[in-house]
Amino acid sequence: MEKLYKSLEQASLSPLGDRRPSTKKELRKSFVKRCKNPSINEKLHKIRTLNSTLKCKEHDLAMINQLLDDPKLTARKYREWKVVNTLLIQDIYQQQQATPAPEGSPQELKKPSSSAYVESSI
Repeated sequence: MEKLYKSLEQASLSPLGDRRPSTKKELRKSFVKRCKNPSINEKLHKIRTLNSTLKCKEHDLAMINQLLDDPKLTARKYREWKVVNTLLIQDIYQQQQATPAPEGSPQELKKPSSSAYVESSI
């Protein structure tokens, strides 16, 4: 059985007989589908980038929801979470500062310091 498997591997075949990529170039081609039209390639790249960003943001949101759904959340737990997730919090504040608030919104009228806002939001 082992000889059969090794023979399949050497022939670049899967155990089911499907062709497997054997070189780095073949492997890359199997993952990256390209089109001859450069504008379509650019759009495909943009879609892949957006999907990757979405997946990352969904993970960040799940981490925040996990914290907020904890019925035993204390100030101490929050501070520990905040230390562990410093990059996430910095990213949130950078996005918040980059996005202008609509006129007359509460955020525009009262802008607390970032650390005061985080501490008082829990």
